[in-house]
Amino acid sequence: MTINIVAFADVHGMQYLNMLISSLNRINVNNVDVIVMAGDIVDKGRIDHMRVVLSALQKLFPNIYSRPIVVAVFGNEEYFGTEESYYSTYPQVIWLNNNHKVVKLGESEVCFVGGRGVLKKPTVWQQRNIRGIEDIYSKSLESIINMIRVCKKDYYTILITHYASSYLTIAGENPAIYQFLGYPIIESIDVKPDIAIHGHAHHARKIEARINGTTIYNVSIPANKGAKVITI
Repeated sequence: MTINIVAFADVHGMQYLNMLISSLNRINVNNVDVIVMAGDIVDKGRIDHMRVVLSALQKLFPNIYSRPIVVAVFGNEEYFGTEESYYSTYPQVIWLNNNHKVVKLGESEVCFVGGRGVLKKPTVWQQRNIRGIEDIYSKSLESIINMIRVCKKDYYTILITHYASSYLTIAGENPAIYQFLGYPIIESIDVKPDIAIHGHAHHARKIEARINGTTIYNVSIPANKGAKVITI
């Protein structure tokens, strides 16, 4: 069975909304099974931006939430501590926040593993403003590894994070800030997902890579000039 995914990150509210819509107008929306939103859909914590983006999607996908389904993770612009507001305001979205969800797509079952992801080094702002951020990232990495191991036993497994899960797909960014853009999860774990999707690296020039059977996609809208279509 073929599964078609439309994936994007870094809409930042109104900033890249028109670029997203323009790119979606160029694809066959009737063949889309899953929409993946890989974080920073809103800007500066504006929860209402999510409604604007979902409304724009619904114009293109009238049956949204049944087919295609919508799977999302939080980014750094969906602030820590506001997650419950997204769950209650947008319950039609499958939210992944260091958890996994098995979804039936036609005759197939796919395990989505997701969360914000991990930074190798917290930003200065995070160190000052988010208590225990190092411990949060350490536990997130452990959770991601364990969930992938569980899912891979029985399912095709897709990892979704906001922060980069490989350093290969942030090439083009300044190497001095790699540690603030993500963590080389795919390079460092023994049991790997089938594909990994992330955003956050706006200026990456290499947006797709493959490591030992795992394909990694950077779906940041500024890097791709729109949404990314992934066929599995």
